[in-house]
Amino acid sequence: MELRLVGPDMRQMTTARGEVLVCCLFEDERPVQGIAGLLDWRMATRLSRHLTAGVLTGARGETAILPGKPRVPFEKLVLFGLGPKAEFDENAFIDTVCRILDTLAGLRVRMAVIERPGRHTSVVDAVRAIQVITSVCEEHGGQDVWTLLESASDQKRIAQHLEEERRRKRLR
Repeated sequence: MELRLVGPDMRQMTTARGEVLVCCLFEDERPVQGIAGLLDWRMATRLSRHLTAGVLTGARGETAILPGKPRVPFEKLVLFGLGPKAEFDENAFIDTVCRILDTLAGLRVRMAVIERPGRHTSVVDAVRAIQVITSVCEEHGGQDVWTLLESASDQKRIAQHLEEERRRKRLR
């Protein structure tokens, strides 16, 4: 698996190559935050309307696929519910990463642009999240490229961590 990093804004996301954009939303966070909030704005409140109508809830375990184009440069948007914000922890993070992997494998997606579950809450630190993601991906296999949406400071920390991991593996 190859990990790439880009900033969490629409301009940088459009430069990332990916078949789908994956983002998450909490059951009790309105208006939606993170990439889902950016998408809602870009798509003229489509997500908010789906939430108001009960089509989307953000409940843990929920998965929804929406068309992306023409408002965003991705064919599909895949949204994952995280449940109540107060109950989101590392176990919920791991569960969501597994669901993302299973869903992308079922869709036969090899390249995806992904928002780390709960990224805007900082419940799971960026470096710890990468450790979990790489571990879970090794167990699942099948993914070629994940482009993660991360802030500039987290990109530096993640890149440093990945370089240290590469050095450790070379020394073994």
